[in-house]
Order: sequence, then C-alpha cells, then structure tokens
Amino acid sequence: MRADELWVESYQGEVLGEALFGLMAQQETDPARREQLEALTLLERATKEIAEPVFEQRGLDRGDTDASLATAKEFADALAQTDWEGFLRSLTPVTVQFLAKYEELVSLSDDAAERAIAMQYCAHERALASFAHRSLGDEAGEPLEQIFALPHVAAARG
Repeated sequence: MRADELWVESYQGEVLGEALFGLMAQQETDPARREQLEALTLLERATKEIAEPVFEQRGLDRGDTDASLATAKEFADALAQTDWEGFLRSLTPVTVQFLAKYEELVSLSDDAAERAIAMQYCAHERALASFAHRSLGDEAGEPLEQIFALPHVAAARG
C-alpha cells in the first residue's frame, strides 16, 4: 500500500505548507513578501484540495493534521530567525524531496484521474522550486508566474 502512504504523506505535506506559509505571511512586515507568502499559502491549499477525490475514492484517512499544524508552527518559529534569502534557499531541498515522492505517486497510479492529480502535485513542486530560484535571481522570470499558471491555483484565485 505504498501509494496510500504516499498520498497521506503528500496531503499532509500540503497541510503543513499551507499552515507554514500562512503563519509566515501573518508575521511578515514587508508587503511584497507578505503577498508572495499568501500566494504560497494559496498554492499549498489548492494543491491539497485537488487530492480530495483520491481520498474519497480510496477511502483513506487524511492523516494527522494536528501534528502537521504543530510542525508548521515549529518551522515558522524557526524561520522567523532566518532572513528572506535563507528562507528561499531552504525551499530547494524540500522541493527536491517532495518532487521525488510525487513522481513516485505518478508511477504508482493505475487510475488516469489519480495520475493526473499526482502530475499536478509534481507541477506544484516544480513551480515552488521555480519561485525560489526566480526570487533569488538564479532563474529568469517573475517569481509567482509559474505558480499562478497552474490550473488548480488559477481556479482557486477565482
């Protein structure tokens, strides 16, 4: 049941990310950075929500949300001591780790609808990595462009 475990872990990763970026946005005093963190919060929430049908179809429990929220609080407290560039650099190893999990979900998905959702999770992680690289000046382009281009994020923006 590796796929079930990965879906729960992936979903809880989005729960954690949504809470983390939301907490950071609340604490951020720079309006432009706050706006970016709010966009990252939306990215995580929208990505979490597109997996809901998978949990319904598989009859899965969504995992320990309380633990993910507590971890997000711990991370937010720790990142409060980090400068913006340090925060951006911290995203790269996380995106690499989660992209590998999401790519495994794609390979484990026999169902076309599930595979499409797993592929959106991959696209989400690539867009988050691109945000960090663009914000650091390591990649050309507007930092939030790829995030806002994701169909599920565009739909969530309304």
